[in-house]
Amino acid sequence: MTQPTIAVVLALAAGYLLGRARPAQRISDWANWEKYRTRRPRGLRYAAMWTVLSTENLGWLAAHPVKGWRAWQHRNDPPPPRSPAPQIRRIGDSR
Repeated sequence: MTQPTIAVVLALAAGYLLGRARPAQRISDWANWEKYRTRRPRGLRYAAMWTVLSTENLGWLAAHPVKGWRAWQHRNDPPPPRSPAPQIRRIGDSR
């Protein structure tokens, strides 16, 4: 095998192993768990959580700039009106 072929095979193997391990997903899950658990993180743990979640948000905004802009424009809109309550008809009611 030539060196370029070996490099391609090693790159494919490394990509496969990273895809199976999913380190970004695990870090994201940890950060979300830290954010919503009962006790708030402090110090370096808080800094790490904030960094991971901010990176996720910035990545999403880079991938979806139009959706992000529209979401920002409508962030303070009032909730939509509620639909009317369902009316229950009784058996034998002639309405």
